[in-house]
Amino acid sequence: MAESVSGYSKVDRITNVKVGFETTESLKHAETSEKVNVWSFADKWGPEKVIQVYDVATRMKGVLVIDNTARGPGKGGIRFTPRVTPWEVFQLARTMTWKCAVADLPFGGAKGGIRGDPKKVDKIAWMKAYARAVAPYVPKQYVAAPDMYTGEREMVAFVKEVGDLKGATGKPAEIGGIPHEYGTTGYGVALAVIEATKILHELKRITLDANDLKVSIQGFGNVGMFAAKFLDERGIKVVAVNDSKSTIYDPEGLNVSKAIEIKKTHGTLKPYKEAKHLPRDSIFKTSANVFIPAATANAVNKDTALTLLDAGVKMVVEGANIPIIKEADDFLHKKGIWIIPDIIANAGGVIGSYAEYLNKTEDEAFRLIEDKIAKNVRNIVSEAVMSNLKPRAVGLEIAQQRVKKAMDY
Repeated sequence: MAESVSGYSKVDRITNVKVGFETTESLKHAETSEKVNVWSFADKWGPEKVIQVYDVATRMKGVLVIDNTARGPGKGGIRFTPRVTPWEVFQLARTMTWKCAVADLPFGGAKGGIRGDPKKVDKIAWMKAYARAVAPYVPKQYVAAPDMYTGEREMVAFVKEVGDLKGATGKPAEIGGIPHEYGTTGYGVALAVIEATKILHELKRITLDANDLKVSIQGFGNVGMFAAKFLDERGIKVVAVNDSKSTIYDPEGLNVSKAIEIKKTHGTLKPYKEAKHLPRDSIFKTSANVFIPAATANAVNKDTALTLLDAGVKMVVEGANIPIIKEADDFLHKKGIWIIPDIIANAGGVIGSYAEYLNKTEDEAFRLIEDKIAKNVRNIVSEAVMSNLKPRAVGLEIAQQRVKKAMDY
């Protein structure tokens, strides 16, 4: 690799590694299979530990994957869904290994999962049970954070149960935290959109500049909502967003602050009247030149990728973790669509977590996010253009070099 990327010289490319996405068939098998051979996850990078836990009193089922700690304790959130699987958690842990390395943070990769319906069980009791089960690994080998259906309340329960405030980030400000509800991940995604547009325009790879951007966002939760907010504040049009029930679309640009207020008040976008209401999955069809998948993993498959192409999308910026399956990623790349991957674009959350880990202020966290995201996007996209590689491949090579160097030590 050329010297232009973070000072790394040309090395032999590292191949045949799991990079956080698989085929639709293997994912379907993993989701439906109750019997999981966790040893099948193993490769030259990890995982170091796969801990499956069960609490008799609450009937909590959980899993913790500590993928690689060569660069520091494994960092990753705890997701709480009815269908979470060890395979899914492993994929996310591996993504965190690369994400922390690309951002040059002294963390490894890890991820937690609790399998249950957060709307039907006592979330705090289950979180406490999970914390007790994984406490021997916290915080020396694992540092937790919020993820799907977990937030600052759950992080308080977690650190109280393990007896160490260093055991999790994303805690309330009152106990020295920088909550993810401040929008650190969404802020990083918005910066990635702006910086990638700027560098690709400078290098004459796209004809768009910031004034031309029309952005559609799948998912209006903590990531998508704040990505919309920060883009809107910078004068960039957000033309469509969706939640679990519907898509709202206005080609002239949504009133983002009003949409946020309605979503927070009503829990749905349906009361928003100043836009066209469409079925939820119409988000892939709405005319836009930038698409941000900020909902679930594997949302962009071969079919939805083709729909995005028809909608005029020129760039996809990954707000969610693993939102594009490999076949769709390859298809979009061949069609000339630029993809700014999760390990670069949505690293704002873990960068903010690192600031919290160092007891820095909210303002310091946002400055650190701006500095790292802007520099990483510029370096990696520039190298991708010069080497004719995907930004994902460039980012992975940097991450793998850094992790390998730490493992060699």
